[in-house]
This record gives sequence, C-alpha cells and structure tokens, in this order.
Amino acid sequence: MRRPLVTMLLTTAVVALAGCAASAPGVYDGEQSESDVLPAQVSAEGHDYDPASSRLLATHNGYQFFAMSSPTMGDCLLSFDPDAPDTWVAGCNASGGRMGTGGQVGVKTDYAPDGLPEEEAPEGWIRLTPQLQVTED
Repeated sequence: MRRPLVTMLLTTAVVALAGCAASAPGVYDGEQSESDVLPAQVSAEGHDYDPASSRLLATHNGYQFFAMSSPTMGDCLLSFDPDAPDTWVAGCNASGGRMGTGGQVGVKTDYAPDGLPEEEAPEGWIRLTPQLQVTED
C-alpha cells in the first residue's frame, strides 16, 4: 500500500517541478534595480510610460534595450544609444503582441514580451533574450 502512494507522490513532485522549470521569468518580474532605471535623457513625461516598470533587457554593441509598460499603450520597448543620448526610439503594442523598433538609433529590434518563437533567429539577427532579437540597421 505504501509503494503506490510513494510512487504517486514522487510522480506528482516531478511533474510539478518540471512545470516550474519550463516557465521562463517574466520581463517585469522582480524589483526594479538601478540598472533598470531609464537613462536621464529619456523622459517619460508626455509619453505615458510608467518609469517604475522599466527593466534593462540587454546591452549589445553599446545599445541598451529597456522593456517598460504604459497604461494606455501596453508593453513598450525602448532602444537607446548612450553615444547619442538624445536619439532614442520606443515602440509599443497595446494588444501585448510582437513589436519592433528601428530607424534613427541604428539598430532594429524584434520584441515579444511573452517570448519570441523558439526557432533560431533569422539570418543577420542576434537573439539577446527569449523576448528580444536585434540586427544592425
């Protein structure tokens, strides 16, 4: 009688732990750290970004990529070049789907807050996080 009970408990534990391991952390999980704070040159004023939500996703070739949220525009991605601090670009998607940035910053992005498809990044693109891939403009 004990053996089936122990087997059932072990099976349940393995399945529960496998489910925990499979879920990736969310973009906004955890507390905002000092590195997550938007650069001083990026004003949330007039853009309806929630500065307390910003998270540094990645840095690549000097560029910084921040996730942030907006009460009216949904999830947003900000691309920032510290060498040209007054030139930054943000893209938002109120429906929570995939979005990108490009143009004046010099790098294009493909961003999905819930994660990009697991296949390899397209040729010329570099996957920086499960949610973000970039290519030079």
